[in-house]
Amino acid sequence: FRGAGIAIALLLMSLGWFLLRHDVVPNLPVTTWLIFLPLGLFGILVQTGAEELLFRGYLQQQLAARFSSPVAWMVLPAFLFGIAHFDPVNMGGSAYLMLIATFIFGLLAADLTAYTGSIAAAWGFHFANNCLALLAVSVPGSISGLSLYLTPFRFQDTEVLATMIGQDVAIMLIIWGLIRISLRRWQQ
Repeated sequence: FRGAGIAIALLLMSLGWFLLRHDVVPNLPVTTWLIFLPLGLFGILVQTGAEELLFRGYLQQQLAARFSSPVAWMVLPAFLFGIAHFDPVNMGGSAYLMLIATFIFGLLAADLTAYTGSIAAAWGFHFANNCLALLAVSVPGSISGLSLYLTPFRFQDTEVLATMIGQDVAIMLIIWGLIRISLRRWQQ
């Protein structure tokens, strides 16, 4: 839960920064959003839990038991995690950028799992990330229906998204680093 708390706090700060820099488009009335928020949170909890169980809880652990090299047990599951999120039909030219960002996220989640011996920190990190991306501000498209706001750009706006994805990856790295520091202090 510590990882989720840190991730949520920092993601909320980055959300505030994003809202100050971009003219977001309202997607749902606040009352409608609040009505569906518990269902959305539960759905994201189940979705991220299932992904963490598969990619970090099962695949990473099975590969780590058989291979000593992190290339096998960190990189392969992270790559498969990225491939599972690859959607060129809906994301257009940004699909490859999202693949890279998702691969990096998979590596960070794999590291948290390896460091703690549990999927809990990775799950919290994943849950916080998806809550922001699916419930707060979404890029218009196939999975933006429960989001309070939409970005003024689409996945096909590759130049704009390249900058955004770069910033998102930087924020992910900062959050991951702070989770690692917090976990290290907590374990002492």
